[in-house]
Amino acid sequence: MIRTRRIKQSRLSLLALLALAPWSTISAEMKEQDPVQQEAVTAEKRCLSLLRIDRTDVVDDKNILFYMKNDEIYVNRLPHRCPGLNTHQAFMYRTSMGQLCSVDIITVLDGLGFGYSPGISCGLGGFYPITEEAVIELKAKK
Repeated sequence: MIRTRRIKQSRLSLLALLALAPWSTISAEMKEQDPVQQEAVTAEKRCLSLLRIDRTDVVDDKNILFYMKNDEIYVNRLPHRCPGLNTHQAFMYRTSMGQLCSVDIITVLDGLGFGYSPGISCGLGGFYPITEEAVIELKAKK
């Protein structure tokens, strides 16, 4: 009887460890991420209201900052590098929904002496809230 209890307890302990193993992996991965990624892990937004966007700031070919009218800041981490985005610092988008979403496409605008010409198009990623301190750190890595 005692032997079967120990075996059952051992099985339960093993099951508990197996159930918690993914959480320890996630925790270890989060420790390896930079501060911007750590802040953003749980707060991804799929869309931003166009009426609330005050301005944008291109950090590099993979990161765009969206400054909102209520002093919130979101970073959009493009899933792939968007060649020319950092160089030209200008992009356009088309949407009919009144919001810019992670499934939308931006088009880099190539500056000409008399205006802009559409360049390469790239898909957006999720929008993540970011602090001023994290913005400074992100720009420093540039």
